[in-house]
Amino acid sequence: MIAVVLLACAVAAAAPSPVYRVVERTLRPAPRLIPATVVLAAVGTVLLGRVSLVVAAAMAGATLVHVLRARRDDSTTRRRSEAAATYLGAVSTNLQAGAAMPDALARAAEQVPSPLQQEAARLTQLARSGATLETHVPELERLGTLWALSVSRGVPLAKLVAALRDDIDHANRHRDATRAALAGPQTTAVVLALLPIAGVFMGTAMGAKPLAFLTGGGLGGVLLVVGTALVCAGVAVSRRIIEGASA
Repeated sequence: MIAVVLLACAVAAAAPSPVYRVVERTLRPAPRLIPATVVLAAVGTVLLGRVSLVVAAAMAGATLVHVLRARRDDSTTRRRSEAAATYLGAVSTNLQAGAAMPDALARAAEQVPSPLQQEAARLTQLARSGATLETHVPELERLGTLWALSVSRGVPLAKLVAALRDDIDHANRHRDATRAALAGPQTTAVVLALLPIAGVFMGTAMGAKPLAFLTGGGLGGVLLVVGTALVCAGVAVSRRIIEGASA
Protein backbone atom coordinates (compact mmCIF):
# COMPACT_ATOMS: atom_id res chain seq x y z
CA MET A 1 0.00 0.00 0.00
CA ILE A 2 2.91 2.33 0.72
CA ALA A 3 4.15 1.64 -2.80
CA VAL A 4 0.79 2.81 -4.15
CA VAL A 5 1.11 6.08 -2.24
CA LEU A 6 4.67 6.63 -3.51
CA LEU A 7 3.59 5.91 -7.08
CA ALA A 8 0.71 8.36 -6.81
CA CYS A 9 3.03 11.04 -5.44
CA ALA A 10 5.40 10.47 -8.33
CA VAL A 11 2.56 10.89 -10.80
CA ALA A 12 1.44 14.08 -9.09
CA ALA A 13 4.95 15.54 -9.07
CA ALA A 14 5.67 14.71 -12.70
CA ALA A 15 5.98 17.71 -14.99
CA PRO A 16 3.31 18.07 -17.66
CA SER A 17 4.24 17.09 -21.18
CA PRO A 18 4.93 19.80 -23.81
CA VAL A 19 1.70 18.93 -25.57
CA TYR A 20 -0.25 19.46 -22.36
CA ARG A 21 1.46 22.80 -21.74
CA VAL A 22 0.37 23.94 -25.20
CA VAL A 23 -3.29 23.03 -24.81
CA GLU A 24 -3.79 23.46 -21.07
CA ARG A 25 -5.30 26.92 -21.54
CA THR A 26 -7.98 25.64 -23.90
CA LEU A 27 -8.93 22.50 -22.00
CA ARG A 28 -10.61 22.12 -18.65
CA PRO A 29 -8.30 21.70 -15.67
CA ALA A 30 -9.51 18.12 -15.16
CA PRO A 31 -6.09 16.51 -16.01
CA ARG A 32 -4.54 18.34 -13.07
CA LEU A 33 -7.14 16.87 -10.75
CA ILE A 34 -6.36 13.28 -11.72
CA PRO A 35 -3.00 13.00 -9.88
CA ALA A 36 -4.46 14.73 -6.84
CA THR A 37 -7.40 12.34 -6.85
CA VAL A 38 -5.05 9.37 -7.05
CA VAL A 39 -3.02 10.70 -4.12
CA LEU A 40 -6.09 11.35 -1.99
CA ALA A 41 -7.55 7.95 -2.82
CA ALA A 42 -4.30 6.18 -1.92
CA VAL A 43 -3.87 8.11 1.32
CA GLY A 44 -7.50 7.58 2.22
CA THR A 45 -7.15 3.85 1.59
CA VAL A 46 -4.16 3.69 3.92
CA LEU A 47 -5.82 5.73 6.66
CA LEU A 48 -9.29 4.22 6.48
CA GLY A 49 -8.34 0.70 5.42
CA ARG A 50 -11.46 0.42 3.24
CA VAL A 51 -10.97 0.64 -0.51
CA SER A 52 -14.72 0.56 -1.16
CA LEU A 53 -15.34 3.51 1.16
CA VAL A 54 -12.66 5.61 -0.53
CA VAL A 55 -13.89 4.71 -4.02
CA ALA A 56 -17.49 5.56 -3.14
CA ALA A 57 -16.46 8.86 -1.56
CA ALA A 58 -14.33 9.72 -4.61
CA MET A 59 -17.21 9.06 -7.01
CA ALA A 60 -19.64 11.09 -4.92
CA GLY A 61 -17.17 13.95 -4.59
CA ALA A 62 -16.38 14.00 -8.30
CA THR A 63 -20.09 14.06 -9.16
CA LEU A 64 -20.72 16.89 -6.71
CA VAL A 65 -17.83 18.92 -8.14
CA HIS A 66 -19.10 18.32 -11.67
CA VAL A 67 -22.63 19.47 -10.79
CA LEU A 68 -21.43 22.57 -8.96
CA ARG A 69 -19.08 23.48 -11.80
CA ALA A 70 -21.88 23.04 -14.35
CA ARG A 71 -24.17 25.28 -12.32
CA ARG A 72 -21.43 27.90 -12.08
CA ASP A 73 -20.84 27.73 -15.83
CA ASP A 74 -24.57 28.12 -16.50
CA SER A 75 -24.71 31.18 -14.26
CA THR A 76 -21.64 32.67 -15.94
CA THR A 77 -23.11 32.08 -19.40
CA ARG A 78 -26.38 33.70 -18.36
CA ARG A 79 -24.69 36.83 -16.99
CA ARG A 80 -22.49 37.10 -20.06
CA SER A 81 -25.47 36.77 -22.40
CA GLU A 82 -27.42 39.46 -20.56
CA ALA A 83 -24.38 41.75 -20.59
CA ALA A 84 -23.94 41.18 -24.33
CA ALA A 85 -27.57 42.10 -24.99
CA THR A 86 -27.17 45.29 -22.95
CA TYR A 87 -23.94 46.13 -24.76
CA LEU A 88 -25.41 45.58 -28.23
CA GLY A 89 -28.47 47.60 -27.33
CA ALA A 90 -26.24 50.53 -26.37
CA VAL A 91 -24.23 50.15 -29.58
CA SER A 92 -27.40 50.16 -31.67
CA THR A 93 -28.73 53.24 -29.87
CA ASN A 94 -25.51 55.13 -30.44
CA LEU A 95 -25.46 54.15 -34.10
CA GLN A 96 -29.03 55.36 -34.54
CA ALA A 97 -27.97 58.67 -32.98
CA GLY A 98 -25.44 59.11 -35.78
CA ALA A 99 -22.24 57.94 -34.09
CA ALA A 100 -19.59 56.10 -36.09
CA MET A 101 -18.91 52.48 -35.17
CA PRO A 102 -15.75 53.14 -33.09
CA ASP A 103 -17.49 55.93 -31.16
CA ALA A 104 -20.61 53.79 -30.68
CA LEU A 105 -18.50 50.97 -29.28
CA ALA A 106 -16.62 53.37 -26.99
CA ARG A 107 -19.82 54.86 -25.56
CA ALA A 108 -21.40 51.43 -25.15
CA ALA A 109 -18.28 50.20 -23.33
CA GLU A 110 -18.99 52.77 -20.62
CA GLN A 111 -22.40 51.19 -19.95
CA VAL A 112 -21.62 47.51 -20.33
CA PRO A 113 -21.92 45.32 -17.17
CA SER A 114 -18.82 43.87 -15.55
CA PRO A 115 -18.66 40.47 -17.36
CA LEU A 116 -17.83 42.21 -20.67
CA GLN A 117 -16.05 45.40 -19.64
CA GLN A 118 -12.58 44.28 -20.70
CA GLU A 119 -13.83 42.73 -23.93
CA ALA A 120 -15.81 45.86 -24.80
CA ALA A 121 -12.73 48.03 -24.26
CA ARG A 122 -10.69 45.69 -26.47
CA LEU A 123 -13.30 45.85 -29.26
CA THR A 124 -13.20 49.64 -29.08
CA GLN A 125 -9.44 49.63 -29.56
CA LEU A 126 -9.74 47.25 -32.51
CA ALA A 127 -12.41 49.41 -34.17
CA ARG A 128 -10.36 52.58 -33.76
CA SER A 129 -7.29 50.91 -35.21
CA GLY A 130 -9.24 49.61 -38.21
CA ALA A 131 -8.65 45.96 -37.33
CA THR A 132 -11.22 43.19 -37.64
CA LEU A 133 -13.51 42.84 -34.64
CA GLU A 134 -12.46 39.39 -33.48
CA THR A 135 -13.75 38.16 -30.15
CA HIS A 136 -14.04 34.93 -28.19
CA VAL A 137 -17.41 35.92 -26.72
CA PRO A 138 -19.97 33.78 -28.58
CA GLU A 139 -22.70 36.43 -28.45
CA LEU A 140 -20.44 39.04 -30.07
CA GLU A 141 -18.75 36.93 -32.74
CA ARG A 142 -21.10 38.21 -35.49
CA LEU A 143 -20.47 41.88 -34.70
CA GLY A 144 -17.44 42.21 -36.97
CA THR A 145 -19.24 40.37 -39.78
CA LEU A 146 -22.23 42.70 -39.50
CA TRP A 147 -19.96 45.74 -39.67
CA ALA A 148 -18.24 44.42 -42.79
CA LEU A 149 -21.63 43.59 -44.33
CA SER A 150 -22.88 47.10 -43.63
CA VAL A 151 -19.81 48.64 -45.28
CA SER A 152 -19.90 46.40 -48.35
CA ARG A 153 -23.67 46.27 -48.91
CA GLY A 154 -24.82 49.58 -47.50
CA VAL A 155 -27.19 47.99 -44.99
CA PRO A 156 -27.87 50.22 -41.94
CA LEU A 157 -25.57 48.92 -39.22
CA ALA A 158 -27.88 50.03 -36.41
CA LYS A 159 -30.62 47.69 -37.64
CA LEU A 160 -28.20 44.78 -37.96
CA VAL A 161 -26.88 45.26 -34.42
CA ALA A 162 -30.42 45.63 -33.09
CA ALA A 163 -31.40 42.37 -34.79
CA LEU A 164 -28.43 40.63 -33.18
CA ARG A 165 -29.48 42.00 -29.80
CA ASP A 166 -33.03 40.75 -30.37
CA ASP A 167 -31.72 37.27 -31.21
CA ILE A 168 -29.83 37.16 -27.91
CA ASP A 169 -32.87 38.38 -25.98
CA HIS A 170 -35.03 35.74 -27.65
CA ALA A 171 -32.51 33.02 -26.79
CA ASN A 172 -32.42 34.18 -23.16
CA ARG A 173 -36.21 34.19 -22.89
CA HIS A 174 -36.40 30.73 -24.46
CA ARG A 175 -33.79 29.41 -22.04
CA ASP A 176 -35.61 30.88 -19.05
CA ALA A 177 -38.96 29.47 -20.17
CA THR A 178 -37.45 26.04 -20.76
CA ARG A 179 -35.75 25.99 -17.38
CA ALA A 180 -38.98 27.02 -15.69
CA ALA A 181 -40.79 24.17 -17.46
CA LEU A 182 -38.06 21.73 -16.37
CA ALA A 183 -38.14 22.77 -12.71
CA GLY A 184 -40.38 19.79 -11.91
CA PRO A 185 -38.16 17.15 -13.54
CA GLN A 186 -35.08 18.69 -11.87
CA THR A 187 -36.73 18.42 -8.46
CA THR A 188 -37.69 14.83 -9.20
CA ALA A 189 -34.09 14.00 -10.15
CA VAL A 190 -32.81 15.48 -6.88
CA VAL A 191 -35.37 13.55 -4.83
CA LEU A 192 -34.51 10.28 -6.57
CA ALA A 193 -30.79 10.88 -5.97
CA LEU A 194 -31.42 11.43 -2.24
CA LEU A 195 -33.71 8.43 -1.77
CA PRO A 196 -30.86 5.94 -1.09
CA ILE A 197 -29.52 8.24 1.64
CA ALA A 198 -32.98 8.49 3.13
CA GLY A 199 -33.22 4.70 3.05
CA VAL A 200 -29.96 4.38 4.97
CA PHE A 201 -31.21 6.77 7.66
CA MET A 202 -34.52 4.91 7.87
CA GLY A 203 -32.67 1.63 8.30
CA THR A 204 -30.53 3.16 11.03
CA ALA A 205 -33.63 4.45 12.79
CA MET A 206 -35.07 0.91 12.70
CA GLY A 207 -31.90 -0.53 14.22
CA ALA A 208 -30.71 -2.40 11.12
CA LYS A 209 -27.25 -0.74 11.17
CA PRO A 210 -26.88 -0.30 7.38
CA LEU A 211 -23.89 2.06 7.76
CA ALA A 212 -21.88 -0.58 9.58
CA PHE A 213 -22.74 -3.10 6.88
CA LEU A 214 -21.87 -0.80 3.97
CA THR A 215 -18.61 0.48 5.47
CA GLY A 216 -17.49 -2.85 6.86
CA GLY A 217 -16.04 -4.20 3.62
CA GLY A 218 -16.91 -7.45 1.94
CA LEU A 219 -20.34 -7.65 0.34
CA GLY A 220 -21.38 -4.41 2.00
CA GLY A 221 -18.43 -2.59 0.43
CA VAL A 222 -19.34 -3.96 -3.00
CA LEU A 223 -22.93 -2.81 -2.59
CA LEU A 224 -21.72 0.62 -1.44
CA VAL A 225 -19.57 1.08 -4.54
CA VAL A 226 -22.23 -0.21 -6.93
CA GLY A 227 -24.98 1.85 -5.33
CA THR A 228 -22.89 5.02 -5.33
CA ALA A 229 -21.94 4.45 -8.96
CA LEU A 230 -25.59 4.03 -9.95
CA VAL A 231 -26.65 7.18 -8.10
CA CYS A 232 -23.81 9.20 -9.65
CA ALA A 233 -24.64 7.84 -13.10
CA GLY A 234 -28.29 8.74 -12.57
CA VAL A 235 -27.38 12.31 -11.60
CA ALA A 236 -25.10 12.67 -14.63
CA VAL A 237 -27.62 11.21 -17.08
CA SER A 238 -30.54 13.25 -15.74
CA ARG A 239 -28.50 16.45 -15.92
CA ARG A 240 -27.44 15.64 -19.48
CA ILE A 241 -31.08 15.09 -20.48
CA ILE A 242 -32.18 18.34 -18.86
CA GLU A 243 -29.31 20.27 -20.47
CA GLY A 244 -30.22 18.80 -23.85
CA ALA A 245 -33.85 19.80 -23.43
CA SER A 246 -32.96 23.36 -22.42
CA ALA A 247 -30.38 23.88 -25.17
